[in-house]
Amino acid sequence: MTSIDKYSLISFAPSILIVVAMIVMTVAGIRFLKKAMAQDAQKAGE
Repeated sequence: MTSIDKYSLISFAPSILIVVAMIVMTVAGIRFLKKAMAQDAQKAGE
C-alpha cells in the first residue's frame, strides 16, 4: 500500500513543491545576508 496513485499525487505534489521552494528561498536568503554582512563590514572598516 505504499504506491502513489494519481489522486494522492494531486495533493502530494504541491506540498513537495512548497517545501522545495522554501528550502531554495532559505538558501538564497542566507547567501544574500552573508554578502550584505560582508559589504557592511567592509564599509565599517573604511
